[in-house]
Amino acid sequence: MDPADFDPRNAAQSSVISPANVPMSSSTPQPPPQPRRDIPRHYQCVYPVYFDKARSRVEGRKVSRKLAVANPLARDILDAVQLLGLEAGFEPDKIHPKDWANPGRVRVHLKREDGQPVNEKVKNKHHLYIFIANYLQVNPTTEKSPYRLRIRGLPTPEKPLPPPSAPRGWKMGTILPFHSPAYSGGGVTDNPFKEAMMEMQAQQGIAPNGGEAKKKKEKRKTRA
Repeated sequence: MDPADFDPRNAAQSSVISPANVPMSSSTPQPPPQPRRDIPRHYQCVYPVYFDKARSRVEGRKVSRKLAVANPLARDILDAVQLLGLEAGFEPDKIHPKDWANPGRVRVHLKREDGQPVNEKVKNKHHLYIFIANYLQVNPTTEKSPYRLRIRGLPTPEKPLPPPSAPRGWKMGTILPFHSPAYSGGGVTDNPFKEAMMEMQAQQGIAPNGGEAKKKKEKRKTRA
């Protein structure tokens, strides 16, 4: 189905959207999404972890387990939002603090500055989540899904990448964007945030305990 033929008014007739009304992803090649600059602050943030069936509510999931899917990606969330006819900004580098291995965030113009919904059929963020979840169920993530997001300067692998090894105590998807931190550096550390912070501190000449790095004191020779 061509996105131009999709009528969001027919896809959201109630607070719960029927999967039968959710279109399949178009087979026509789509241009790569361009990250928007200066996205208004009142745009609603939507992360892949909101729809991840491997996560609990505490771990970031926003929809019911029945609506959740495996390996949700931000690029597919953008498709779902655009099919609703809502204006959206795509931020491929943004990361949810509880889902650091799956970068990407979609910002949605859900309500006007006066608080009124942009689309009368999508009254709130929970209704938006339901539509996105149904779209992701009809269009599940596959090994080819990461190829739909091309980032300038990032080489695209010829073959799908194998799932990275998850460090102890961490959860991550088995299909991730090619620019995922889980693929950088040849693997994943047990504490990537700590490692990144230490690297930043080293570049700035700051000691790990928050103080400045000690400089060697020059010894002064005293005359007898």
